[in-house]
Amino acid sequence: MDKIFKSTAYLKMVQASGTNPFVKQTLRTFHAVYFEVAKLELRKRGYDTEKCNYSYIEQALDRIRNREDMAEFSIPALIRILKEYTSFLSVSMTNEIKEALVGFRYWLDEPGEINACYFSENHQPLYHSAEYLVGSFFPEAIFPSNGKTGEWHKNHGKVFLTRWMKWRKQFGFSEWYTNYYSEDIIALLGIYYYSGEPQLRNKAKQLIETLLLEIALNTFEGHWIGSHGRTYTEYQVEGKFDSIGPICHLYFDKGPTDGHLADCAIMLASYNFSCPERIITIGKDNSAIFINKERVGLNTNEAKFYKVDPSHFDNIMFFWGNQTFDAKEVIENSRKVIKPSNWMNERINAYYEKYNSYDTYGLSCDKDPDFTALTQANLYTYRTPDYAISCAQDFRKGKLGYQQQPWGACLGGNAYVFTNHPGSNDFVDRPNQIAGNGILPRCVQDKNMVISIYRIPANYTRILETHAYFPQKEFDKVFSNGDWLFGKKGNAYVALYSLMPAHWEKADPALYKEVYKEEWEKHFDKGKPFFYQANGHANVWIAEFGSFTQNGEFNSFCAQFKSNSVKGDTFKITYTSPSHGHVSFGWNEPLIIERKKIVFSGYKRFDNSYVQQDFILPSDCK
Repeated sequence: MDKIFKSTAYLKMVQASGTNPFVKQTLRTFHAVYFEVAKLELRKRGYDTEKCNYSYIEQALDRIRNREDMAEFSIPALIRILKEYTSFLSVSMTNEIKEALVGFRYWLDEPGEINACYFSENHQPLYHSAEYLVGSFFPEAIFPSNGKTGEWHKNHGKVFLTRWMKWRKQFGFSEWYTNYYSEDIIALLGIYYYSGEPQLRNKAKQLIETLLLEIALNTFEGHWIGSHGRTYTEYQVEGKFDSIGPICHLYFDKGPTDGHLADCAIMLASYNFSCPERIITIGKDNSAIFINKERVGLNTNEAKFYKVDPSHFDNIMFFWGNQTFDAKEVIENSRKVIKPSNWMNERINAYYEKYNSYDTYGLSCDKDPDFTALTQANLYTYRTPDYAISCAQDFRKGKLGYQQQPWGACLGGNAYVFTNHPGSNDFVDRPNQIAGNGILPRCVQDKNMVISIYRIPANYTRILETHAYFPQKEFDKVFSNGDWLFGKKGNAYVALYSLMPAHWEKADPALYKEVYKEEWEKHFDKGKPFFYQANGHANVWIAEFGSFTQNGEFNSFCAQFKSNSVKGDTFKITYTSPSHGHVSFGWNEPLIIERKKIVFSGYKRFDNSYVQQDFILPSDCK
């Protein structure tokens, strides 16, 4: 009864949020259909609500009819409406929903041009679960996209969905710590509640619980901490725009709820999904120090040993899911996926030609070149009551980057700190000034310390600089002693060092316009700087964090960092750390702390005080 009350309270909160300017922005998009789900679910539970706003449903249907990118993101809401709320709709609207879903294009091999992304890790389950469920609802209907019956589509969707679920159970989620967990969950909820196959339902439930577990382990104050497999500008700046926050609010009693419309939290509340108590305990844990280690994903050259053979076409969506389209082991099968007229084919053909040319002349080249790649990641989270840090340890150093964010920290609210190599001079591209990296660093973390080494290749002449995101307006105090930059937020502290000389960049209002849209001026706050920039193609950034509990007064924390505590260059740096003692590290050097080599690879699947789970052995793969 308490859980029903809590989910109802959240749905009422959603319905009352229609005047929130950030929700209004969402209501102008196809996501608005989830606003109607909240309203219809409340009516089903016996509460008076406004009549259904058909225009919000039409926005989603138009995107589906036009087969636009992300059209499948709204299908879980429409499936819920068809199964639960048609008594509150007109017959004509119900028929419109059915016609749109039956008429949708559910996979790449169906006729017609491809204008949408079907294949990243989060898109796949949305398409497959939708095809399975719509096919099961209308088994005799002929789907006009390819002339097959609903029963055929149900079986087709099941084959692909079962593969995706097997890979995620065995290897975790390559798009680690991202808002895309929300899309994964809403895809699986419909399977758990509406599939007639107990085994499939159980697999869906287990994966939903795994996603909730990762959220519980790796969030701080109800949102992701800082390391992400994929990220966007708005999530790097404004915590309440992170869709994980409302999920944390729903289950862990923490997390902002005044951001954008939260599709996943609405669906979890509408289904009244029960989060296991053990996960709720983790999510509510505010213990003094909590460390979590995880391993996710596979490197392409190891996949065959884990029985995901790149030469088998049935496995191609594993590699397209982790965006290693152009790896040499994958390239032959990648050429079979997309029709020749699609833009992806030119990228694939170019790499195919390159590999053949290099082989012809006996030359070696990078066999794992994709800038989008989300190969194996060893993830480290250090969380205290006052701040938290997370890092993808030594992830793809020196390779081209995309939306990957190796490390980041949160000191409360929107006081985020991280470093990156900008991928562009704007805030929209992927990567851009704040989201992702042009060239990935060699980055490692041990407890409260992070060291990031950047070596931008000589032929990468676009941007030969790195910077730290350090938004002055979010901190109570910010100052420098000439070598170290310090910040205080509440009881949390940060000390940041750049080997190359660094300076504050004038705040660019374009960032706030991109994040807050028409509300940007309210957040610009007299243009306080947010980038601390260092010129140079090679640099080392060191960050240490502390708190009143760990270090006493802020002045005492700052006084520990000396001007001569760092020596060396990007090939080998030594550092006298107030918290770790003597530290050495380098581009090709191990991390050594007080003469002890730190191992930051080969992690377990989960390794923390709550959950111990080994990473799957090749012999256990099926």
